[in-house]
Amino acid sequence: MIIWFNSSVWHSLWVLCVPGMGAFVWVVYEAVARKQWYYFFDPKHNSDPRLADAGDFLPLWGRYEGLAKLAITLSAGAIAFLISTLANQHDAQGDFGRKVAAVAPIVVGYFGSAVLFLILFLLWLTYCYESYCHSAAHDTYRAWKYALTQCLGWMGFLAFVLGFAWIAANLFS
Repeated sequence: MIIWFNSSVWHSLWVLCVPGMGAFVWVVYEAVARKQWYYFFDPKHNSDPRLADAGDFLPLWGRYEGLAKLAITLSAGAIAFLISTLANQHDAQGDFGRKVAAVAPIVVGYFGSAVLFLILFLLWLTYCYESYCHSAAHDTYRAWKYALTQCLGWMGFLAFVLGFAWIAANLFS
């Protein structure tokens, strides 16, 4: 890997902003192309008769929340592991210690970004669903809100995966 690129927590955000912005633009483009300006959380509110008995959003919410909590917990644990490993290093570092020290800033950035984006995803989704539920027409979940939801969720997941992939590629190469 590129050694200088591992040296900052902020480099992880440069990597994540490209797919995040791409996801946002893609969802908005799809909304414009389909002239679909808002989305339904609950499929039962859709006018398509095939979706009349499709159910509620709450079971899906439980899955999203569970996966986000798992990724947040594992990311926070990985950050704690890296900081503990670096804090317990002696002056005469071995090869493993040098590799961990070299890759730690960007990996902490990835895991920290995963925690941040997934918490924001859960908060944003909760806010959007509450406003949706209290709207008589169920038209408050606009395309840009859906795009932001997708962006936060995918960036959090990508940051989580990249954190483990980045450390594995640098430590075991």
